[in-house]
Amino acid sequence: MTTKIKTSEHLEEHELNKLLKYLYQNEQWTYYLFVRLGVSTALRYSDLSKITWSMVLHQDRFIIKEKKTGKVREIPIQPELSEKINMVYEKMDRPSQSDYLIPLHIRTINKQIKLHAKRAGLKKVHLSSHSLRKTFGREVYRRNGESESSLVKLSLLFNHSSTAITRVYLSITKEEVQNLYQMQDLFVY
Repeated sequence: MTTKIKTSEHLEEHELNKLLKYLYQNEQWTYYLFVRLGVSTALRYSDLSKITWSMVLHQDRFIIKEKKTGKVREIPIQPELSEKINMVYEKMDRPSQSDYLIPLHIRTINKQIKLHAKRAGLKKVHLSSHSLRKTFGREVYRRNGESESSLVKLSLLFNHSSTAITRVYLSITKEEVQNLYQMQDLFVY
């Protein structure tokens, strides 16, 4: 008897935006920031939960030491994300800058993300805080033409020992790899 491993699923671009729209319209600011930062930074919950307002408010980058790996990472904050962080800060009545952006336990986050996703109309079963990190990876892979070089870079970012592990982590199927060989329009003669 084979047991299927239950692992967190990534979100497709339209699913991500559907979830963000729901969170935004329902003023679920903590979860909105959690999703935005999770996908934008590829950080784990353990690191996202340690970000304070002073680290990201009116900033174009921040530095964090990852709990799991001990690696120090400098992460850029894109202008559009910075605007959203500043906007949410105002909407939340300007909390203390020493407060954490995500002052919630991982179990609460995981339970609520699933609930909000369902309410937003998403059919994903295995959503968790880790889905955001995988969504980042899948989107980088997609936006870089599903190239091997993007897997190499993601492997380094995720601290995987090989691109094979990164493929499994991102649930890149054998069919997707086979599709790389479809180059009928390459040859003229």
